[in-house]
Amino acid sequence: MKKILIGFAGAVALTLSAPAGAADLAARPYTKAPVAPPAPIYSWTGFYVGVQGGGAWGRSDETFFGAPNTAIFAGSQDYDTTGGFVGGVFGYNWQSGPVVFGIEGDYHWADINGRSAEINAGLGDTYFTRIRGFGDIKGRLGYSTGPALFFVSGGAAVGDIQHRYDPALVPSPTFAQNDWRWGWTVGAGAEYMFAPNWSAKIEYNYIDFGRSTIQYTPVPANRSEWTDTVHTVKAGVNYHFNWGGLGTTRY
Repeated sequence: MKKILIGFAGAVALTLSAPAGAADLAARPYTKAPVAPPAPIYSWTGFYVGVQGGGAWGRSDETFFGAPNTAIFAGSQDYDTTGGFVGGVFGYNWQSGPVVFGIEGDYHWADINGRSAEINAGLGDTYFTRIRGFGDIKGRLGYSTGPALFFVSGGAAVGDIQHRYDPALVPSPTFAQNDWRWGWTVGAGAEYMFAPNWSAKIEYNYIDFGRSTIQYTPVPANRSEWTDTVHTVKAGVNYHFNWGGLGTTRY
């Protein structure tokens, strides 16, 4: 009986001392959850410069006014032109909400060329066209989803164009006309900010360079006129400068 009383007293003492021991334990430290970094705020407003290049394909439509085409003489011809180009671009954007307005200018060194079929059957006379350079000044209207920008564009275009009549028989002269021609362009594209101040783009443009003429002799009808159109697809990288304290990408 005495052993039972001693065991019961010990259990009671242990139970009474447990709350005191728990009170002596240190409180669990409070730790704040990590704060998520703020999402980047994209703004397309500001100046930019870049490099770009691509490929082109087009049509050179030549009309000879001195005589109609026959089975053995094809003085009027249409023929394809193809080639590549590389150049630079500069511009400025204004952004209001998701809408982006811009103005842009560019110039490219090019080698876009093509040759006609034979003019005089069996003799080998041909026409030749080469676009040696081209550029444009155009407006842009776009819609931004943050880092992405989708846009349409249009404006004036200029081209450094050479046309030639290359006779096969000597001593017939080669007639050539090197001309700067103004025309127009329209297009569309997309641009994406892949890093602060940097964007990559792809763009399609249709260009009409207007009309060029070679006058072979003083006789008014002894001339050829060309109209040249080109489709271009270009890819490029642009660097966007800060302007007025606003960065292209703010974090």
